[in-house]
Amino acid sequence: MLSSAATSLTLLGRHLERADHLARILGVHVALSLDRDDEPGPEFWVRFMELAGWRGSDTGRRDQVAEMVITGTLGPSVRTSVAAARLAAQAVRPSLPSELYEHVNALHWRVQESAWQPDLYPFLTDVQMSIRLVDGLLEDTMPHDEARDFVRLGKFVERAANVTTVVTRKSAELADEPEDALEWTAVLKSCFAFESYQSRHFGGVTPEHVIETLLLDQTLPRSARFSTITGLEAVARIDGRNRRSRPYRLLTRLKTMFEQTDTQEIAEHPLDFDAECRALLRQLELAMRETYFHPSKVPASVLGEEGQGVPQQQQQAGRAR
Repeated sequence: MLSSAATSLTLLGRHLERADHLARILGVHVALSLDRDDEPGPEFWVRFMELAGWRGSDTGRRDQVAEMVITGTLGPSVRTSVAAARLAAQAVRPSLPSELYEHVNALHWRVQESAWQPDLYPFLTDVQMSIRLVDGLLEDTMPHDEARDFVRLGKFVERAANVTTVVTRKSAELADEPEDALEWTAVLKSCFAFESYQSRHFGGVTPEHVIETLLLDQTLPRSARFSTITGLEAVARIDGRNRRSRPYRLLTRLKTMFEQTDTQEIAEHPLDFDAECRALLRQLELAMRETYFHPSKVPASVLGEEGQGVPQQQQQAGRAR
């Protein structure tokens, strides 16, 4: 496969997953701010902005936060993520089923043109459900070949990073309030896993069970461990039987890390665990660029930066393998 096509397919999966994540955590935290007995102060929203990837933001008002996370251009936002996904889809349009591309394109224009302010929840729900529809079209209409594997690689690496960040940072934030069931329920909802948790654990929401469910469960599609396993399977198919690339080895290390770490260890040192995961993920990003994307000829947008361009088909600079 051409390296530019591999890049665009990976970015398609990554940016759709990022848009879904941002829409979900924004909706959950707006609801959480309304459900609390006390009015959350500016620090609540400053911490949320860090969680959403806007480090250094001092925004402390709910309306400003919503504006930035939905339409902002200086950090990750729903609008820029969906636009980047559409641009990636345009670059590899012949590789995608027409229905899949059309839904990505339609979502882009709805997000660009929608007046979301008076109807925040319907807007955020539409983004999430539209991305679920694209996921279904990917699985049911796209050949299960190398192109699909690159989309899934981008999607599940992004999900593993997002889920790990939500759980570990919330664990650190709530270390002095471990019995705050409302906040821990919000963590589950931020990762689309509340009902899955309820079906497995009775007697309320506890930090230990949330960590176990979202980070260490190997059967839950929303867990970091499951995402790492799925990303590893995609890389194994891309590499072929007789090759074990550096991305494969790094994903194997990440998978082993989730297998060998216990809940108590994460609960006691959540930020250390997050830092260790992020270090491996940064190495993985570089390895993917060097192995599949030929960094000397493909822009740095393979890392998924917002606001960057996606290589077009005419920039077919080499081969991914």
